[in-house]
Amino acid sequence: MIVGDSVFLDTLTESERIHFRHLALVRPQLPSDGQIQMLEGLARSMASPRLLTLMARTPHWLAHWPILLGLAENETTPEAIRRDLEMVVSLFDQMREMDTAPAAEKAERSESVRVLYSQLNVGLKPVAKLLAKQLAKTVSSSGTTQELPPLPSEHPDWASLTSLPAALPEQPAGDGLDRTGRLIRAHQTAQPDELLTFLVDADPDLRQAALRNPLVSEDLICQALAQSSEVAFFEEVYAEARWYFREPVRDSLQGSPGCPSDLSRRVGLSRHLVAMLDHGSPDRPSLRRIVSLFTQLDESEYQFVTYWAKGQSPHLLRVVKYFYDRLLRQRSGLASALPGRGEEGRWATMEERVFLATQATQEEQISQVLKDPNPQVFRLALENPALTPRLLASTIPGLDHERVEAITAHSAWAEDPMVAEALVHHPQISEASALRLLEQLPGMKPAIEILRDPRVQHLSVKRRALETLRTLYLGMDIPDRITALRTSGGELMRHLPQDVLQDEETLRRMVADRQLDPGILLRLARNKLTPRAVLEQIAGHPVLMAHAAIMSELLLNPKTPRESSARIWGLLSEAEQQQLLRSPHLPASLRTQG
Repeated sequence: MIVGDSVFLDTLTESERIHFRHLALVRPQLPSDGQIQMLEGLARSMASPRLLTLMARTPHWLAHWPILLGLAENETTPEAIRRDLEMVVSLFDQMREMDTAPAAEKAERSESVRVLYSQLNVGLKPVAKLLAKQLAKTVSSSGTTQELPPLPSEHPDWASLTSLPAALPEQPAGDGLDRTGRLIRAHQTAQPDELLTFLVDADPDLRQAALRNPLVSEDLICQALAQSSEVAFFEEVYAEARWYFREPVRDSLQGSPGCPSDLSRRVGLSRHLVAMLDHGSPDRPSLRRIVSLFTQLDESEYQFVTYWAKGQSPHLLRVVKYFYDRLLRQRSGLASALPGRGEEGRWATMEERVFLATQATQEEQISQVLKDPNPQVFRLALENPALTPRLLASTIPGLDHERVEAITAHSAWAEDPMVAEALVHHPQISEASALRLLEQLPGMKPAIEILRDPRVQHLSVKRRALETLRTLYLGMDIPDRITALRTSGGELMRHLPQDVLQDEETLRRMVADRQLDPGILLRLARNKLTPRAVLEQIAGHPVLMAHAAIMSELLLNPKTPRESSARIWGLLSEAEQQQLLRSPHLPASLRTQG
C-alpha cells in the first residue's frame, strides 16, 4: 500500500477495511488453494458492493470457477456485474446441456451457445475461454494451464476499481391513480401482490381500506407483518379480534423485525406461558416459572390465555382468573429494591443487588442485574427462575465476550434453542463455542439466518451452516423439499443453487401449484441454472399474466425456449417491449423481432 491509498481507505467502513487489506495483499499474485477458499467465502458472504466490484474486476480470480459462481450468486453484487457473471454461468450450463442433448437438437443448442457467447461482456470473454480450456485441455504437471490473465499492476487505482457500475434502467412504476382511487383500489383489488403493497403502505387510511378488503387472508397478513416497518400497522392487526387469536399471525407479530419490542414481549410471554401449561411439568422449578410468567403477563394477553384454556385445558380457567384478579390489585413487587442515584444519596449495596438477582420477577429488574458490572451478580441472575429464554436472548446482543462465553458454558441455557441461536449471532463469540452451539439448533431456519447475518464473522461457522442446510435438504422427500422452498421464500435457491436448481422433479411439481408465491417464480425465471423445462412451465403459469417482472426475467434468460419467449413477447405492451430493448441482455432473436 502506498501513502496515497490512505485517502481511499477513509472512504471504507471499518469492516470493509479488514476485507480490503486481505484482498489487496492477495491480488498481485496467483492465489493458493487456501486463498481460493478464502476468496470464495468472501464472494459468497460479503455484503460490500464496492469490494465485490473489485473482485469482479480481477480477471485472474474469475478464472477460478468457485469465485465466479460465488459472485454471481451473491445478491449484494451490483446488478449489472451480476447479470454479466450469470451469463457466463448460463453459457457453461448450456454447453453441458448441449453435450447430453439428442442429436437432432445439438445444432440448435450450439447456435444458442454461440449467440450467448457473442453477447458476453468484452472483459469476460477471455475468462470464459480460459474456463472452457481448463475443462477441455489436459493441464500441465503443475496443475495449471499456461494461458493465464495478466497479473495486476503494482499500484492499482483502487477508487476506479471499486466504483460501482451504472444501474440498469428501472421498470416504469405507478399507475397514476389519485388518493381516492387508491383507497377504492385497496378495498376492491383482487390481486394479492397489489393488496400486499397497500397493507404495508405508510398511509393509515390505505392500510385500513386494505384490511377491509374481503380477499385479505391470513397468509397475506403474515407476509405484510414480515415486510412492514410501520409500528401502527402491528397494533392495528393486534387490535382486530379475527387476527388476535390466530397462531400464525401471532407468530408473525413476534418474529417480524419491525414489530415494536413491547408488543413482541407481550405476545412472547403468553406464548411461552401457554407452552409450559400445555407441557404440564409437575416439578417445582417449572411451577415457579409458570407463576413468574403469570405475574409478568400483560392484561391484554389474558384474553388469549383464556381462549386457549377453554379449548385445551378447561380446568385451568380458575388459575387464569386467580392471576387476572391478582393483576388488578396493587402489585407489591421489588420495585423499590434498588435505590436510584438521587434516592438517599447512595448506590445499591452488594447485598441488595444479589437479593434482586436471585428474587426479581419483573423484566426491567432482571435486565438491569444482567448488566451489573459485577460478574458474580450476573452469574446469580442466570439462576433466577423468573429469567425466561426470550428475555435472555434479547439481552445477549448487548453483553461482552466474557459474559457470552459464560452463558455458552452454562449447562441449562446453552441447551435452549432460542438462547443458543442468539449466542451464535453474537459478533464476539469464539469460533469453537459457535460451532458447538450450532449443533443444537434444529431445522433449516437457524442455518439460513446464520448465512444471512453479516455479524457472523467466522467463515467456518457459515460453512458448517451451509453443510447442515445441504444435508437437511438432500435428506427430504419431494413434498418436504417443496414445503422448505416455499417457507424459506427462495432463500434455499440462493444458498444451495446447485442442489435446488438441478432437482428438476421438485421444481416441476412446485411450479405446478397455481397458488405459488410469485417471488419464487421470479427467482426461478431469473436464475441461469434453472432447467429449460421448468422455464417453459413457468411461461405457462397463470400468475405470469399479472406480473410483468416475471415475463421480463424469462425474456432476459437465454435458456428460455424460443417458442415460449416469442409468445411472452407478444403479450407485452409496446412500452414494455421498448424498455426491454434497452437491455443489453435481451436475446438476439427477440431484439430482431422487436
